[in-house]
Amino acid sequence: MMRRCLILCCLGVLSFVCEGQAQTLVDEKFYHIRNAEPREWSHFPEKAERQSLEIQFDVETPEVFRVLTLRQKGTKQTWSVSLNGKGIGSLQRDHNHLEHGLQIPPGLLKKAGNALLVASSSDKPDDIEVGDIKLWENQFPVDDEKSAALQKARGFKRVVPKLTGEISLNCLDKDTGQPVPCRYTVVDKDTGALAFIGIESDDRIAAREGVIYTIDGQATFEVDRAKRYSVYCGRGFEYSLASAEFSNVQNVSMEFQIQREVKTPGLVACDTHLHTYEMDRHGDCTVVERILSAAGEGVELPVSTGHDKHVDYALEAKRIGADRWLTPVVGCEVTTSLGHFNSFPIEGNPAPAEHKLREWDQVFKNIYGTPGVRVCILNHGRDVHRNFTPLAPENFDSKNGMFLQGRKLLANGMEIINSGATQTDPMQLVGDWFALLKSGHKISAVGSSDSHTVNFAIPGQGRTYLEVPDDSKAGAIDVAASVDSFVKGKTWVSFGLLTLLDLDDKEAVAKVRVLGPSWTTARRVQIFRNGELVKDLPVNEADGKKAGEKFSANFAISELKVEKGDFLCAVATGPGISGAWWPMMPPYQPDTPDLEPYVFGMSPAVWVK
Repeated sequence: MMRRCLILCCLGVLSFVCEGQAQTLVDEKFYHIRNAEPREWSHFPEKAERQSLEIQFDVETPEVFRVLTLRQKGTKQTWSVSLNGKGIGSLQRDHNHLEHGLQIPPGLLKKAGNALLVASSSDKPDDIEVGDIKLWENQFPVDDEKSAALQKARGFKRVVPKLTGEISLNCLDKDTGQPVPCRYTVVDKDTGALAFIGIESDDRIAAREGVIYTIDGQATFEVDRAKRYSVYCGRGFEYSLASAEFSNVQNVSMEFQIQREVKTPGLVACDTHLHTYEMDRHGDCTVVERILSAAGEGVELPVSTGHDKHVDYALEAKRIGADRWLTPVVGCEVTTSLGHFNSFPIEGNPAPAEHKLREWDQVFKNIYGTPGVRVCILNHGRDVHRNFTPLAPENFDSKNGMFLQGRKLLANGMEIINSGATQTDPMQLVGDWFALLKSGHKISAVGSSDSHTVNFAIPGQGRTYLEVPDDSKAGAIDVAASVDSFVKGKTWVSFGLLTLLDLDDKEAVAKVRVLGPSWTTARRVQIFRNGELVKDLPVNEADGKKAGEKFSANFAISELKVEKGDFLCAVATGPGISGAWWPMMPPYQPDTPDLEPYVFGMSPAVWVK
């Protein structure tokens, strides 16, 4: 059916024609809105266009329209959407640029005088962009038992459109020729937004706006034939990125081949900080979606860290056939009033560690008293939770590495990179860690994602590499060996780069290498001795963009002026990624409105014997 729809709005008379279905354009503009002062980020104008978005419009045939879509970008706080005084939902709390759909209750639209309001009641400044508002005639799947279960498990009802074009994709590992779990990112080529696509999650697929994780590399989804799309295919940090463009889509098929660009023999990719809405009531992710997204990002050792509860991914991973790609580990995030601590591995089915204890010595005794637990990680130590920041000056002396008020840190791990809650300065937590090492703490550096979502915080974007036997398979990783590596301080922190540092006593040299895929860039390598910078080296521009090894250098140990008992550490950095296929979140609690995303890779502390 070809239909022409006419609409009156505050900006004039607009019409929109779409083959096969009626769409009506309410307002094509993309507005900058700020709910409260001061501005959140300095790349926005000092003065926002408005504090909320209010649109008035008329529509000829209100009875045919079932869904409202809009584009949104940079949304951190809660923004409610109401139509004619009735709430129809909220914007997604997601920094990504995406097209979001909301269902319109029957009878709510009227021919004249419709009023749309997007507003936030939060007093925390949030600079967002929103607009490009449309009404859709699409007939959407009726509520059924399956959709109701999904809504309950992930905390919201996702609108899944019925569209007129279909794309079928398949992903193979180029080296083996076999299907491989992956992530597809579907972007509206004209707006740059994650696209409004027709596909829903199931036991093979984890789907959101413009994002599809698939366990077997296969995905078929619907798109708007009138639009042009860029589609990306990847599998997280270790793999290449493939892409294709589509336009005037009817029924098309495409095969992607991706290959491992970062080879990590003897190392396993671990994310020590993973959540689900289904178990934690925070975020948007079910347990199955968590497993699929972890596999699609190449996380081989995912640690479930439910807030004060134990969640085992293993049974669901086996049921859906994901157990060949990863080895789940049961952990727990113990959320006390004096900091959050991830602990693992947990054996059996014991009660979670008590999270209401008021003294650190009791907290740590309780955590390590949980059967099986050998690892305890201080999470996001520079962030404020319950008005307490573990590494704030009033609690921690960053010069001598000692805690105040008589507290003693007994954690044996510390998050350096939390990609779901990054720091403005990538070296701030590194400096804290150096101070702890110098003061005698036996503490390993950690990279993690703290992901509660399918895409807002990408699982495995921040990750920790652990040492395991070379013959380890992703679905049968030696967990005990991985934990041994952690406890011994053999942890490699990765956030888009992987930095290796080895001391060759026979040749009396320190060897530094930086690895990464072709789609990340290394620009600088720094070597620290006991926390003091001793080498600061630029990376050749062409080398820094290579796939695999981006930097390699040897240094005489005597040149680094180390002595017995000293430790060395190498850190690589580069520009962050804003592309929709692996976007990096802005700092969770920024120190400045100036946003400078970065990639990061850090070696373990290597001690001179």
